[in-house]
Amino acid sequence: MKKFGTLVTVLLLAINISTAQKQITQGYVKMEITDVTTDNEQLAMQLEMMKGSLTEIYFDQNTSLTSSDMMGGMIKMKTFTDREKDNFDLTFDMMGQKMWINEKLSSMGSDPKKVALENSTKVTVDKNNTKTILGYKCYEFTVTSPELEGISVKGYLTEDIKAVKGLLQTFPSLELAGFPIEYSLVNPTMSIKMTSKEIKTTVDPSKMVIKTDGFKKLTMAEFQKQMGGMGGFGF
Repeated sequence: MKKFGTLVTVLLLAINISTAQKQITQGYVKMEITDVTTDNEQLAMQLEMMKGSLTEIYFDQNTSLTSSDMMGGMIKMKTFTDREKDNFDLTFDMMGQKMWINEKLSSMGSDPKKVALENSTKVTVDKNNTKTILGYKCYEFTVTSPELEGISVKGYLTEDIKAVKGLLQTFPSLELAGFPIEYSLVNPTMSIKMTSKEIKTTVDPSKMVIKTDGFKKLTMAEFQKQMGGMGGFGF
């Protein structure tokens, strides 16, 4: 169970790296888990189930919705943020166990542990290491922190899509120079690679809604406790 919790923790972080705002103020990005690796035989089967999992991101000037369907439908998660209304919603459905968390965006970065994490975060880029993905020219970036216990984020971002603060829920004040079109999350036991498969410069407003009917409302602290404390990285 502990290893499964570690897996979902990294997965939650992978999902929440993707909230972004296009320079034209609206858009849609579809991302897929395209590769997973591990030296741990016990995790290998679970990781293989994650391949092909999709994350869809809808965004406009003030709001964004991220919807993820993972592990063959075993885990479904949505996050909705409204920067103008200072609102954050998260719905989490794991094999029928449905939970809903509602918080103020402004309060999510006030935790002392998260502040310490932000202060130790290091972002490095290599603009000489480039590649083109879906027609966008990208360069390499890396995010590390000694507080993250071996987890790092490494991939390629494009400055043609402007990212906003809060790109990583773990780092509410972190602002990258662009949107990470392709990246891997790596910890000492596994690696998860996410790649953009589709990018649109328009968004369907009807998609920018999160439904909470049938979900049990919890505080973030209650959610973390119920999930065995696995929210330490992404939440």
